[in-house]
Amino acid sequence: MFQSLRGVTRVEQGFIASAPPHNSFSEAVRVSYDPDVIALSVLINVHLRTHASTHRHSMRGKYRSAVYMVGDPRPASAIIKALQPEFSNKIITQV
Repeated sequence: MFQSLRGVTRVEQGFIASAPPHNSFSEAVRVSYDPDVIALSVLINVHLRTHASTHRHSMRGKYRSAVYMVGDPRPASAIIKALQPEFSNKIITQV
């Protein structure tokens, strides 16, 4: 999905370590983008609408919706908070 967006320069698939109590690895993608072409808010909006951002999975520890930021996580948290009114259920995506 992300690689089809104008302004996304690279999408890498891999794994990210989970924190306790799960102590395992979860699938992840790293999205590199040009902020002069596509806004972080657009990327987060796409993520929320395509990755079970409001659904509690029985294996939520391993299959969770999360956004990991390089640097300050506050912009991502603010974007998610601003988008919440567009969703009928609470967004459970972790930042």
